[in-house]
Amino acid sequence: MTLWIIGGTRESAELVACLGSTYPCVITVTTDRAKQLYSDTSLRVVVTRLTPANISAFLQTYQITRILDMSHPHAAVISQLAIQCSEQYHLPYLRYERPSIRSDSPFCLYWRDLDELFTTYHFGCERILVTLGYRQLPRLKPYWGAHTWFVRILPDPVALTTALDVGFAPQNIIALWPPVSREMERALWQTWGITQVIAKASGAPGGEDIKQTVAQELGVVLHLLQRPAVSYPQQTDDLAVALAFARGETTPG
Repeated sequence: MTLWIIGGTRESAELVACLGSTYPCVITVTTDRAKQLYSDTSLRVVVTRLTPANISAFLQTYQITRILDMSHPHAAVISQLAIQCSEQYHLPYLRYERPSIRSDSPFCLYWRDLDELFTTYHFGCERILVTLGYRQLPRLKPYWGAHTWFVRILPDPVALTTALDVGFAPQNIIALWPPVSREMERALWQTWGITQVIAKASGAPGGEDIKQTVAQELGVVLHLLQRPAVSYPQQTDDLAVALAFARGETTPG
């Protein structure tokens, strides 16, 4: 009887801290850095990339009986895989979806994806900061144009190599660990003379609220890519509800 927590987020670390160190639970993350979120617990944390090819073995190895999906709002692939497993193996599933913070500011625009942004929005000659994560950077190549591009990434060799390969100038790359404070965000935009920012709509834990505030203050246009549309069978934005499910006190449905 094991709970599977799809982790890698600060909220999941908060919930794990409440579970206790002996709870029958396995937490999955995709990087060693994400594993560090759970350094204060003795619960099992597995660094892996689950796929349709290996998910069945994972479920059997750890005797999974419940799934609590606390992955990043834009990590749609693992969420969809977990939902499929829930349906196939009749496992209770709950999605914790961090609250959204949609803005009605004229400086904050929302887009389904990069294709919609670049085919709909009229850019001038801009100084564009990208904070999408390195995996999204190759998708920018078709839209390179005459703009001056800047990128903020994690200080990771793969991320840096990707940014350079895509075409970002070395002097226009900054690598740092989040969280990024409001003061640092503002100083960065001002120092680079940023006129447009492209980011993910990932909620307050992802710094979306800070970006919205700084965009308003500086008159910078903030383009936010909306969260992927996933049909979650059950979901909540209340950590208390997620904790009750994790403890087996409630069952969705």
